[in-house]
Amino acid sequence: MRTIARWFCASTLLWAVGAAAQAQSKPSVQSPGTDTFHRHLADYDDELRLADGRVDADAMVARLKELGVTTYYWLIWHAPTDWDDLKLFLPKARQAGIQVWAYLVPPTESPPKYGNQYSEPFRLDHLRWAEEIARLSLQHPNLTAWVIDDFYANHEFFTPAYLHKAQERTRQINPKLRFLPLMYFNEIGPKFVEDYRSVIDGVVVAYLQDRDEIDRTWAILNDEPIASASEMAYPWDTPSHAGDFVMASQSAKVLPADKYEVRFRERDDFTAATDGYHFKQLLLDDAVVWEADLAGGPATWQEVSVDVTRQVRGKANVNVAFRLVDKKGVSNFGVQWRLSGLRAEGLQMAADLARPQDWKATCQGAFVTGFGVVPAAGQRRFHIPFISMTAANAEEFRLRHGDPATPKRIAEQLRISLQAWRDGKCDGVVTYCLDKRPQSQTFPGVKRLFGEFGPQGPQGPRTR
Repeated sequence: MRTIARWFCASTLLWAVGAAAQAQSKPSVQSPGTDTFHRHLADYDDELRLADGRVDADAMVARLKELGVTTYYWLIWHAPTDWDDLKLFLPKARQAGIQVWAYLVPPTESPPKYGNQYSEPFRLDHLRWAEEIARLSLQHPNLTAWVIDDFYANHEFFTPAYLHKAQERTRQINPKLRFLPLMYFNEIGPKFVEDYRSVIDGVVVAYLQDRDEIDRTWAILNDEPIASASEMAYPWDTPSHAGDFVMASQSAKVLPADKYEVRFRERDDFTAATDGYHFKQLLLDDAVVWEADLAGGPATWQEVSVDVTRQVRGKANVNVAFRLVDKKGVSNFGVQWRLSGLRAEGLQMAADLARPQDWKATCQGAFVTGFGVVPAAGQRRFHIPFISMTAANAEEFRLRHGDPATPKRIAEQLRISLQAWRDGKCDGVVTYCLDKRPQSQTFPGVKRLFGEFGPQGPQGPRTR
């Protein structure tokens, strides 16, 4: 799995999903089948297997019942027998009251691009998969949906026209079967929604960093105004040149003071060690007063404090700017940089980060931003259900959130999604690769949370 973002340029109102309209109007739901998403509490992958490599269907059903999930996502990839084992698992899961979603891999996770494993037996013929899953769902009514992994990394293959064909084929066989792509929070934007909302029934979205990401995603998928657009971004799969940039600036009045300081909070979504390309900067009167390479570091909010006394003293006004700039050109290096909590000691700012539309935005190259854009009111034209996927596997958690990848931290991150589910800001929660073995250290904490927030728990989801 890798994260890929596609964005409009600022002039096309990146952070506005629609034109101004009556925000209080009722949504036009896409009729995805309320039973498919009703009280959706799920787990994905990490099957319990027998010594011969086949899935232990009885052990899986027992463990999932103990966990308290309503749905299990069945990945068809690890073994050539996974499709056959699904057929054995479905009746047992149905008897236990568990829905099942079939889960396929895309071209980027199949030969010749990656490894030597396909989703067998139909491999990359996803139109055939659509038909066969639909036929199987007629035999087993608890098979209610299918998912394709790393969808947007493969969107040139999975075009809207291709998915339209797949949906036509499934609905001729079973109109109740639903399709959802697996996306990442950075990939959910107006462009994706406008291109694909007519050919999908919902989205599985991985892996949240904080509640803000869930709320923002819910707004986009429900055609609601987005609360904050103080962001700068660069798209994946897009080359740049050294010197390309995006910048948001405003003027500030210099007040009488002994010390001048600018403080703000910032975070970006890239934690790998590829350095020397994208740089985050704070400028005063075109001079860089703070700079950080975007590479490395945690994907969490960081507090920044910059003493600008020397640059400000003796001036009546200064120009304050945030800039994301490339010191070397990139070929495929997408990123999202977010800003908040701007405070300036000794400076009277014309606008804070809560009003990004009042900043002046300039850019060169493919960089984009929500600064300088007047947010439009949502029209509530649609409701696209989305499931928040949270990492329950230590390795994946460490990759997304850093160390320590402890059961406690995994549970704390899961709680964020469950609380959003309770608040009606997502339509379900699924754990990624939860260790379901008897000796699992993570299973007990997840089980407690599922019991607390599940259909019978005191923190169960609110009815919208």
